[in-house]
Amino acid sequence: MLDVVHLMWVVWRVVVACGSWSRPYGLASPAWALGFDGPLDLDGCLLYDVVCISIMQTVKTFLTVLALLSTAIDVASSFATVQPFSSSHANRVNHHPTSPATNLASRRRSNSEDKFSPQQRIESVKTGVIGALTGGIAATPFIALHDIPSYGLGSWEFDTDMGAIQSALFAIVYRYCVRENDDNGMLNMGIVGAFVAVRTLARVRVPGYCTAAPLDCGDPLGYFDWDMLQQLLLNGIESVVLFGAAAAAMEFSYERNWISKFPN
Repeated sequence: MLDVVHLMWVVWRVVVACGSWSRPYGLASPAWALGFDGPLDLDGCLLYDVVCISIMQTVKTFLTVLALLSTAIDVASSFATVQPFSSSHANRVNHHPTSPATNLASRRRSNSEDKFSPQQRIESVKTGVIGALTGGIAATPFIALHDIPSYGLGSWEFDTDMGAIQSALFAIVYRYCVRENDDNGMLNMGIVGAFVAVRTLARVRVPGYCTAAPLDCGDPLGYFDWDMLQQLLLNGIESVVLFGAAAAAMEFSYERNWISKFPN
């Protein structure tokens, strides 16, 4: 399966390279294949170029995640053939009676080993793949609305890729925090809110005209001017969509038994 995914990736890069001649400024956007041909200009980039690059960015994220998923499946298949030598099996072989205290310690040790078993690592890989795929794709158009007019297409691609990685890490942390028998909705919302707040505040760029010690950027709040408040709003929307989509995908995967919750 991994070879097929790699072949798909190579074919896609060839298609992108062949379509790069369609625009004089070098954007890889074969608009003729989608039938877009409009005069609307968006910061030096025609509308059909934005649509094409958005599709290519989404497909790139999908193929990358698909490659990771196929690798996880191959690893899971290799571990499935290995049968661990448990302590209970050793007791049956040696025929030595054990005391209740010994049995309790053995169960605790077994539960601790289960939390860090190869199967749990595979579940974490699956979680990261789902988080990267859902969060990255869901946030792509929102990041485009923010980045393309202000910073250009390169910044959009970079922020989308980094958003997919952030979403993958969020999904893994979400699985470790929301464990078996946890039905507290406030816990779920708290995890999402924490990641949203950290990403939103970290992405605010202070304008060069602000003065320091103390920070003063002008109206309306001094510490935050209108430009910074706009950044907070746009980055907040991106972060809510990014991590909210990943959390919703995790809950959906739990209900379908695609991913198991982390044991208590």
